Amino acid sequence: MKIRIRGNSIRYRLDQADVARLQETGKTEEHTHIGAGTLHFCIRSRSNISTPAIELENGGVHLGIPAAWLSRMFEPAEVGFDHQFENPDGSVLKILVEKDFKCLTVRDEDDSHAFENPDAGKNC
Repeated sequence: MKIRIRGNSIRYRLDQADVARLQETGKTEEHTHIGAGTLHFCIRSRSNISTPAIELENGGVHLGIPAAWLSRMFEPAEVGFDHQFENPDGSVLKILVEKDFKCLTVRDEDDSHAFENPDAGKNC
């Protein structure tokens, strides 16, 4: 799972292994160790909610996604979804959950588990 945070937005990019884990176990997560602490991101399928839910707790960002929303992610043509949460202070947190596609340009990054890019082989 790749996570990009910018201001009040969090972008989750899920590779094939992440999507397979979600499909098989209903959960995928990533841990980053910082000194003696750990930053934890988790996405979990939830059958008891109708809209996404998010919370920050003990160094972890826990994102619950309705099971029906996630089941669409398992379809080959589905790329992802977004949602907005209103914070108690009136600000808005935007999330984007999407499949991670292979880059079209050569980079020094392993994207062997990424999904095939639908634009691969196309001319600009």
